[in-house]
Amino acid sequence: MSTTDLLQANCERLLAQYNSNIQAVLALQSTLIRDILPSVSDELELSPEATEWAKEWLEDTHTLFRISKRNNFTRSFAMESIRKNLVWRLSNLWPLGDSGPTPVLHCLPENAHDPFGRPILLVEVLPLDVTSDALKPKIVQTFERLRRHLRNLNASATTTSPILQYIVLLDLQGLSLKSFDIEVLSWTIREIIPRFPGMLGGVFMLNYSWIHSGMWNIVRRVLPATALSRVFFPSNELLIQYFTPSSLPKDYGGALAALELLDDPLRTQEIPSESMAAHNQILTIDPPASQLPAFTPLSPTSLLNPFFGYPASSYYGSLSLYHGRRRKRDLARTLALLFWIRWRKPLVVGILLAVCAITLQLGTRGAHGRSLRSFLSRKSLISYRLGSK
Repeated sequence: MSTTDLLQANCERLLAQYNSNIQAVLALQSTLIRDILPSVSDELELSPEATEWAKEWLEDTHTLFRISKRNNFTRSFAMESIRKNLVWRLSNLWPLGDSGPTPVLHCLPENAHDPFGRPILLVEVLPLDVTSDALKPKIVQTFERLRRHLRNLNASATTTSPILQYIVLLDLQGLSLKSFDIEVLSWTIREIIPRFPGMLGGVFMLNYSWIHSGMWNIVRRVLPATALSRVFFPSNELLIQYFTPSSLPKDYGGALAALELLDDPLRTQEIPSESMAAHNQILTIDPPASQLPAFTPLSPTSLLNPFFGYPASSYYGSLSLYHGRRRKRDLARTLALLFWIRWRKPLVVGILLAVCAITLQLGTRGAHGRSLRSFLSRKSLISYRLGSK
């Protein structure tokens, strides 16, 4: 199967999964915003700005679809994964900040895309004068920028088919063994890509030569099989044939302007600042305290509790878990309570009967012991009298 046929099959399969599962994803999204977000907000004591920022991420339907796909569209697994991801984002991406554009990453203009409408990223592997610890936050910010760019493309798209992935051109010309950092690469694959799953539809290795074979042998050991199947080593002719000259910069045999002269949507992307969030907070009019519904705890066994078995609460009209998550000890406590309610009378009667039986048995043993001692005493007395005669 040719590269084009393989990428087309993967793209069509992904769109078919999207169309088949989008209604379930939308239902999951509604539950997350209505139930999970308030519980996380209470658990972490989030500010209104942080809660609104978290809600904005939960409203990204395509991101929720990609996470659900990673969990085989199993609702419970997807919900737990999204909740963990939300907590991780609040710990690593909030408060809002911008590390600035990444010099090695370029996003080609919107009119440049692969044959299936996916935007093109060009990554130049160049040595950076930063430490691994300083590079990791930039990588996190870069993936967040890519997510936001996909969301913006879908919001402004005129076609009905969603844009779910990027196609990456990875230029290895500047790569050397000295600049190759396997630790950062492994960390990105292990920690970051699972937080932004399914965003890369394929990677084209450019300027690959025998010099890079040793490093590629190391990389392929840390990549999962699904990722390896989306890595290609095209010739210049195949590269131009797949993308067409109208979607490639002049630097790579295309008809577009040189890479440094092209507009980069990632560099012009607007990212809300904390000052804007504070301004929005000022414009928000809070309802009078007397109109706000009171905090109402719900019993784990209440019929009104959607999380039956776990303590819940009604707060500002939203139902949420009391502790923000399903704790095993809460479920064990509820099961023990239900067992006691169901079998309380038989257990009480059984315990009373057992106590009576033990008491009678102990009393019988005591009476038997006294009779035996009395019998032995009389026998000894008779023997003594006979011996005296």
